[in-house]
Amino acid sequence: MEKIKATNFSAHSVAELIDKTNWANDFQWSDILLIGRYFTAYEAERGQIIFYEGAKADYMGLIVSGAIRISKTGADNQVRSLALLKKSQTFGELSLIDGAPRSGLAEATMKTQFVITTKRQLLQMAEDEPALAFRVLWKMAETISHRLRHTSFKLLDIPGPEN
Repeated sequence: MEKIKATNFSAHSVAELIDKTNWANDFQWSDILLIGRYFTAYEAERGQIIFYEGAKADYMGLIVSGAIRISKTGADNQVRSLALLKKSQTFGELSLIDGAPRSGLAEATMKTQFVITTKRQLLQMAEDEPALAFRVLWKMAETISHRLRHTSFKLLDIPGPEN
Protein backbone atom coordinates (compact mmCIF):
# COMPACT_ATOMS: atom_id res chain seq x y z
CA MET A 1 0.00 0.00 0.00
CA GLU A 2 1.50 3.27 -1.14
CA LYS A 3 2.06 5.74 1.74
CA ILE A 4 -0.96 4.51 3.65
CA LYS A 5 -0.01 3.89 7.21
CA ALA A 6 -1.49 1.38 9.57
CA THR A 7 -3.27 2.81 12.57
CA ASN A 8 -1.89 1.77 15.91
CA PHE A 9 -4.99 -0.11 17.06
CA SER A 10 -5.09 -3.05 19.44
CA ALA A 11 -6.60 -6.34 18.29
CA HIS A 12 -9.68 -5.46 20.39
CA SER A 13 -10.04 -2.09 18.62
CA VAL A 14 -9.68 -3.79 15.23
CA ALA A 15 -12.38 -6.27 16.28
CA GLU A 16 -14.65 -3.33 17.16
CA LEU A 17 -14.08 -1.91 13.66
CA ILE A 18 -14.90 -5.25 12.05
CA ASP A 19 -18.02 -5.50 14.21
CA LYS A 20 -19.30 -2.23 12.67
CA THR A 21 -19.61 -3.95 9.29
CA ASN A 22 -22.25 -6.30 7.90
CA TRP A 23 -19.38 -8.69 7.16
CA ALA A 24 -19.34 -9.47 10.88
CA ASN A 25 -22.98 -10.61 10.94
CA ASP A 26 -21.99 -14.23 10.35
CA PHE A 27 -19.74 -14.31 13.42
CA GLN A 28 -20.23 -14.21 17.18
CA TRP A 29 -18.48 -11.43 19.12
CA SER A 30 -16.04 -13.98 20.55
CA ASP A 31 -15.10 -14.94 16.97
CA ILE A 32 -14.71 -11.30 15.95
CA LEU A 33 -12.36 -10.73 18.89
CA LEU A 34 -10.20 -13.57 17.57
CA ILE A 35 -10.42 -12.33 13.97
CA GLY A 36 -9.23 -8.91 15.14
CA ARG A 37 -5.87 -10.46 16.01
CA TYR A 38 -5.28 -11.27 12.33
CA PHE A 39 -6.33 -7.95 10.74
CA THR A 40 -4.67 -4.52 10.75
CA ALA A 41 -6.52 -1.18 10.57
CA TYR A 42 -5.70 1.50 7.97
CA GLU A 43 -6.99 4.91 6.97
CA ALA A 44 -6.77 6.56 3.55
CA GLU A 45 -7.57 10.13 2.62
CA ARG A 46 -9.66 11.03 -0.41
CA GLY A 47 -7.69 10.40 -3.59
CA GLN A 48 -5.11 8.14 -1.97
CA ILE A 49 -4.22 5.05 -3.95
CA ILE A 50 -4.53 1.87 -1.92
CA PHE A 51 -2.99 -0.29 -4.63
CA TYR A 52 -2.10 0.02 -8.30
CA GLU A 53 -3.19 -2.22 -11.14
CA GLY A 54 -0.45 -4.79 -11.71
CA ALA A 55 1.03 -4.44 -8.20
CA LYS A 56 2.06 -7.59 -6.38
CA ALA A 57 0.26 -7.96 -3.07
CA ASP A 58 -1.25 -10.64 -0.92
CA TYR A 59 -3.85 -8.95 1.22
CA MET A 60 -7.60 -8.46 1.33
CA GLY A 61 -9.36 -5.42 2.76
CA LEU A 62 -12.72 -4.87 4.43
CA ILE A 63 -14.15 -1.35 4.29
CA VAL A 64 -15.32 -0.03 7.67
CA SER A 65 -16.27 3.47 6.49
CA GLY A 66 -15.86 5.51 3.32
CA ALA A 67 -15.58 4.20 -0.23
CA ILE A 68 -13.02 2.77 -2.64
CA ARG A 69 -13.25 2.93 -6.42
CA ILE A 70 -11.83 0.01 -8.37
CA SER A 71 -10.73 0.99 -11.89
CA LYS A 72 -9.02 -0.78 -14.76
CA THR A 73 -7.10 0.46 -17.77
CA GLY A 74 -8.49 -0.93 -21.01
CA ALA A 75 -6.61 -1.92 -24.17
CA ASP A 76 -7.27 1.62 -25.44
CA ASN A 77 -5.47 3.05 -22.34
CA GLN A 78 -8.74 4.51 -21.04
CA VAL A 79 -9.31 4.10 -17.30
CA ARG A 80 -12.74 2.70 -16.55
CA SER A 81 -14.44 2.50 -13.19
CA LEU A 82 -15.45 -1.09 -12.44
CA ALA A 83 -16.99 -0.70 -9.01
CA LEU A 84 -17.51 1.67 -6.14
CA LEU A 85 -17.13 -0.33 -2.95
CA LYS A 86 -18.60 0.93 0.31
CA LYS A 87 -18.90 -0.01 3.96
CA SER A 88 -18.91 -3.76 4.64
CA GLN A 89 -17.55 -4.67 1.20
CA THR A 90 -14.24 -6.40 0.64
CA PHE A 91 -11.53 -5.91 -1.96
CA GLY A 92 -8.38 -7.76 -2.96
CA GLU A 93 -9.59 -11.30 -2.25
CA LEU A 94 -8.15 -12.76 -5.45
CA SER A 95 -4.60 -11.55 -4.84
CA LEU A 96 -4.79 -12.78 -1.25
CA ILE A 97 -5.63 -16.25 -2.51
CA ASP A 98 -3.52 -16.61 -5.66
CA GLY A 99 -0.81 -13.97 -5.23
CA ALA A 100 -1.34 -12.72 -8.79
CA PRO A 101 -0.85 -9.02 -9.53
CA ARG A 102 -3.76 -6.69 -8.81
CA SER A 103 -6.27 -6.63 -11.65
CA GLY A 104 -7.25 -3.02 -11.03
CA LEU A 105 -6.44 0.22 -9.24
CA ALA A 106 -8.03 0.92 -5.83
CA GLU A 107 -8.49 4.56 -4.82
CA ALA A 108 -10.23 6.07 -1.79
CA THR A 109 -13.00 8.39 -2.99
CA MET A 110 -13.37 9.92 0.49
CA LYS A 111 -11.72 9.45 3.86
CA THR A 112 -11.86 5.68 4.23
CA GLN A 113 -11.16 3.35 7.11
CA PHE A 114 -10.53 -0.31 6.39
CA VAL A 115 -8.92 -3.39 7.85
CA ILE A 116 -6.73 -5.85 6.00
CA THR A 117 -5.51 -9.37 6.45
CA THR A 118 -2.44 -10.68 4.66
CA LYS A 119 -1.76 -14.18 3.45
CA ARG A 120 0.71 -14.56 6.33
CA GLN A 121 -1.93 -13.43 8.86
CA LEU A 122 -4.56 -15.73 7.37
CA LEU A 123 -2.17 -18.70 7.44
CA GLN A 124 -1.38 -17.92 11.06
CA MET A 125 -5.12 -17.86 11.81
CA ALA A 126 -5.43 -21.26 10.10
CA GLU A 127 -2.73 -22.61 12.38
CA ASP A 128 -4.08 -21.02 15.57
CA GLU A 129 -7.84 -21.16 14.92
CA PRO A 130 -8.46 -23.58 12.01
CA ALA A 131 -12.28 -23.68 12.27
CA LEU A 132 -12.50 -19.89 12.36
CA ALA A 133 -10.05 -19.52 9.46
CA PHE A 134 -12.21 -21.92 7.45
CA ARG A 135 -15.28 -19.75 8.12
CA VAL A 136 -13.39 -16.61 7.05
CA LEU A 137 -12.23 -18.33 3.86
CA TRP A 138 -15.76 -19.58 3.21
CA LYS A 139 -17.06 -16.02 3.54
CA MET A 140 -14.42 -14.87 1.04
CA ALA A 141 -15.41 -17.68 -1.34
CA GLU A 142 -19.07 -16.63 -1.13
CA THR A 143 -18.09 -13.04 -1.99
CA ILE A 144 -15.98 -14.14 -4.95
CA SER A 145 -18.77 -16.43 -6.16
CA HIS A 146 -21.35 -13.64 -5.93
CA ARG A 147 -19.12 -11.25 -7.86
CA LEU A 148 -18.37 -13.83 -10.55
CA ARG A 149 -22.08 -14.54 -11.04
CA HIS A 150 -22.80 -10.79 -11.22
CA THR A 151 -20.03 -10.34 -13.80
CA SER A 152 -21.31 -13.27 -15.84
CA PHE A 153 -24.79 -11.75 -15.98
CA LYS A 154 -23.34 -8.37 -16.97
CA LEU A 155 -21.26 -9.96 -19.74
CA LEU A 156 -24.29 -11.80 -21.09
CA ASP A 157 -26.51 -8.74 -20.58
CA ILE A 158 -29.29 -10.78 -19.08
CA PRO A 159 -31.27 -10.07 -15.91
CA GLY A 160 -29.67 -11.61 -12.86
CA PRO A 161 -29.53 -11.25 -9.11
CA GLU A 162 -29.06 -7.75 -7.76
CA ASN A 163 -26.02 -6.81 -5.68
